[in-house]
Amino acid sequence: MKVLIFTASTGGGHKRAAAALEEKIKMLSPETSVRVVDAMKAIGRLYDKTVCGGYHFMATKIPKVYGECYKITDRKNLMYKAVMKSNTMMARKLLETISDFAPDIVIICHPFVTTMISKLRTQGKIDVKAISVITDYDAHRTYIVPKIEAYVLAQPNMKKKLVEEYGVDESIIYPLGIPIFDKFTLPFDKKEICEKEGLDPSVPTVLFMAGSFGVTSVLEFYKKLAKKAENTQFIVITGRNIKLFAGLEKLIDEMGMQDRTKLLYFVNNVEDYMHASDIIVTKPGGLTVTESLACGLPMAIYSAFPGQERDNAEFLVNEGAAVMLNKKNGADLVIELLNSPQRLEKMKEKCKKLSMPDSAEKIFRLAQKICGE
Repeated sequence: MKVLIFTASTGGGHKRAAAALEEKIKMLSPETSVRVVDAMKAIGRLYDKTVCGGYHFMATKIPKVYGECYKITDRKNLMYKAVMKSNTMMARKLLETISDFAPDIVIICHPFVTTMISKLRTQGKIDVKAISVITDYDAHRTYIVPKIEAYVLAQPNMKKKLVEEYGVDESIIYPLGIPIFDKFTLPFDKKEICEKEGLDPSVPTVLFMAGSFGVTSVLEFYKKLAKKAENTQFIVITGRNIKLFAGLEKLIDEMGMQDRTKLLYFVNNVEDYMHASDIIVTKPGGLTVTESLACGLPMAIYSAFPGQERDNAEFLVNEGAAVMLNKKNGADLVIELLNSPQRLEKMKEKCKKLSMPDSAEKIFRLAQKICGE
């Protein structure tokens, strides 16, 4: 069997989901040929820059506008039709990629690409099975198109919306979860991780996934929390945000917090820091949420732009796996949680209950079933 996985660089989540799927398929079935392709880049540099750059600009610079667009295009109207038409216009540019690999099935981790594959199949230009993986905790109408064999959902409650609002056939809906790497679900020894990373396992630990936050706002929040939470240690991961890393390095030095703060740039072992922590301060991207749930790590959501992040946050808060922070009393709420072991333990249990750790394997088994293997 040949599996082609399509992803896109509108945020890191789609790419991480695709990479996790690729790793799992190669592990389970070495004879299966699998390839991951960034669809936006395959279509062309200009298109990739326009879509990904436009998404990043709207989500970070004009989030309210992005949120309104997201809300409007979740209904059948002229704007929704315009978005869907603009996606299908670029569909033919994926033909070379598909023909070159000749897959038996495509697994799609982005709604725009789902639309393109649907159009190519409807036009009879390709004959390949397709699975669409929704990488957030609520659905959106732009995912819903004909000629898709299966929709994979992040959580079971999404099924009702697909059936009742979008008219999707219940038989092609599979609440299998969002695929993540096995390393987030493997057994671990917290004490061993802490010793390796120079952390104290007996001290409450707050993990900041801060790379996508505004530089000024995260500096202010860290400063406020670090001042108030005396018997607490911090892990701050800035990702590839050089400006934020430099700002935090200076602030940590000024505050004399070097002994209580582990500042990190880009890392490949996020799971270790999740396992070592008691709570994570983060934005609610679909993959970060899924990884945190798998680690049983309660979330304190620092900010969520209107759209899929806001939907993810609402789901987590309603389920008791997260709390929503605000600028005024966010630091106090984090401290309150750290001082409430029973509440924190209940949140950890909620996280574990919501986790669907075998998603990647189940999606691959579904692909095999669809292909008759």
